[in-house]
Amino acid sequence: KEGRIRGDLLENYLSSNWLAITQGVLGLWMVIIATFALSTWRRQIKAQKQINFIDELTDAIHDFLLSMPTPVNSLRFAKIGIDCLSGIHGEPDDIKHPEAVAYIKRQGKSTSENIQMQLASIRPILSKIKSLAAKGQIFGIDNYSECQNACIMLECSYNQIEAFSLMIMNPDLNWNNPVIQQSMDKVLSVDSEHIESNLIEQNSKFLTFAKQAYSKILK
Repeated sequence: KEGRIRGDLLENYLSSNWLAITQGVLGLWMVIIATFALSTWRRQIKAQKQINFIDELTDAIHDFLLSMPTPVNSLRFAKIGIDCLSGIHGEPDDIKHPEAVAYIKRQGKSTSENIQMQLASIRPILSKIKSLAAKGQIFGIDNYSECQNACIMLECSYNQIEAFSLMIMNPDLNWNNPVIQQSMDKVLSVDSEHIESNLIEQNSKFLTFAKQAYSKILK
């Protein structure tokens, strides 16, 4: 009888231990599952934020590119107008870029105001691109420098047209001043075809970056 009691006690002890072990294993397994689920959820949230960011920047760049042909064409027509005055400008021969000076005196202000108005409507889009490009650094997207460089180069095209419009605004500058002459050299080197090529190139670079980023995020 005593042996049977001891056997029952041992059986109860082992049963209670197995129950505790089972409960411990189940508890550990639940922790593992919860940790995995949390990790998956965090990855999904991060991926969604990255996708939303790329979508928003893509839309902004698209809007920018759709808006730029108008000021680019205004630049083209202004440069044609300057070239048309070559040899018939009526300015002193000792002035550098006399045909440009003649154009500025005749219609520089009106052309500048027109270009400035066109650029003003694009400025909020460019500001959004710059803001998003800066914000995008926090997402840790691979090869993000390619995206940033494309955005910077898009801004350069905008700035070149703006510099040209500001230069031709004032007809009363001292055209013999070396600083004014150097500034004139720079703005007259701004070329509409070069700007168009740059816009196409930077758009292509950005789209390549976006495609690669999407592929990696969604895989």
